Amino acid sequence: MPKTLVFEVWGKYAHFKKIYATTTAVSYLIPPKTALYGMVAAIIGLDKTDNAYLQHFEPDACKMALQLLKPVVMQRVNTNLRPHLGRLKDTDNRKPTMIEYIYQPAYRIYFTHSQPTIYQTLQQHLAQHKAVYTPTFGLAGLLVNFKFLGEFTFETLQNPPETLIHSVIPMSRFVAFGNNFTLQSEIVEISQYAVEMNTNRIVTLREDILIDRKAQPIPATVTHLEQVNLPQETLNVVMF
Repeated sequence: MPKTLVFEVWGKYAHFKKIYATTTAVSYLIPPKTALYGMVAAIIGLDKTDNAYLQHFEPDACKMALQLLKPVVMQRVNTNLRPHLGRLKDTDNRKPTMIEYIYQPAYRIYFTHSQPTIYQTLQQHLAQHKAVYTPTFGLAGLLVNFKFLGEFTFETLQNPPETLIHSVIPMSRFVAFGNNFTLQSEIVEISQYAVEMNTNRIVTLREDILIDRKAQPIPATVTHLEQVNLPQETLNVVMF
């Protein structure tokens, strides 16, 4: 059976800017898949020069699933932005801007990769709690801690019956909500979510994503899913 690396990441704050601007005050509710590429690249030490690390994350080379471990809580913090890169001059004025952050984000990531070297190196670094570069949640000062849960087998099910999905769901895999859907859920759709990016930092694939802001499983029917066999339970996730 195929295997996946499962690890958890968390921090105090996160900010994942919208793709249509260099700097935005608002953040995605969850990290884009392209941001997770950068996090993995930092942990295993892939070359960041000219975005070379993205050469290792060509479309379909890496599959991930993202599970929320905590409800999504957003906070707005007044932040002083610098007017330019480099040393701050006495004549420069900082630009106070209200920035939106995700407060105390925590996620579980399911990771597979077609390159054995990438997969095995990440497994080693996670097991040793070692990172070559400092992983962050979008911005340089938003540090990430991580914990390796292990390597586990999974099975891909095509056209499965309605079930609870424990990860976010790309709309391209979504069929319908299940009969157990209730108003207690807080399911939202995130549009223009970045899935793939080339070395010119041009997003080549975008998706609309379903999440439950309360970090609850989503009762739904999907085109296919992955059943991951953890020691105490089997979870249904959608890798993309």
